[in-house]
Amino acid sequence: MERLWDLGQQHLVAGRYVSARRLLEAAESIAWRAADARTLARLYLSLLETRRQIRQTAAEGTIIIGDWRQARAEREQSRVFLNQAAAGTFLFAGHHPEKMAAGVPYAARRRFACLEGLILLTHRDETRVAALGDATFAGGLSVRWTTDPADLIQPGAEVVVPLPPAGSYQPGHPLHALARESLIVAWEALALKWQARHPLKGDAWEQMAWQRLALRIDPACEPAAMKMIALAEGVERDDVSMK
Repeated sequence: MERLWDLGQQHLVAGRYVSARRLLEAAESIAWRAADARTLARLYLSLLETRRQIRQTAAEGTIIIGDWRQARAEREQSRVFLNQAAAGTFLFAGHHPEKMAAGVPYAARRRFACLEGLILLTHRDETRVAALGDATFAGGLSVRWTTDPADLIQPGAEVVVPLPPAGSYQPGHPLHALARESLIVAWEALALKWQARHPLKGDAWEQMAWQRLALRIDPACEPAAMKMIALAEGVERDDVSMK
């Protein structure tokens, strides 16, 4: 675990974020199985930074918004994205979009690329964007289709995500900036919505497990990661006081 953590830190400092994430997540898994609160309290800050850097790079790359009415074209875009893109975010909308989105983490690790994927679910006249970790219409956020580059997510209890129409948006396109900012906010909002829909009360380790599940929705969710660190530090202090 110490070796994986040290190597992960080295890759993070060098800007090799995908490699850093793989190593740090391996160390985190070992620490979690060992119930090592001290290591978890220190490891999550580096893991959060790694995931945030991947998130930012993916959002600054090509953003592809799928169209369920153009299934064949979306499959071809997906194939190119998974096999060639160095950085980007794909919003899958076709038949069983969660199955297509499931290939993104594997492609990212195989090719050491900063890739991320979300899914679009449509019911009647409403479309929602959802994370692979909670690929349900109820767990998604409503989408507001727009061509206004100045449109932003408005503060409020119910988050509505402004997105440009289906298509491929490269950095520099006026609507790329709109999509980028919307996605960065939407990721965290999805994790917080999952927590609101699945409330939990329990001891520190149960709360940590709950925060860990929220990080499956949004791996770069700062509130969940910081709460995990605070909980782990509290467990560590309690363990020390009992000795």
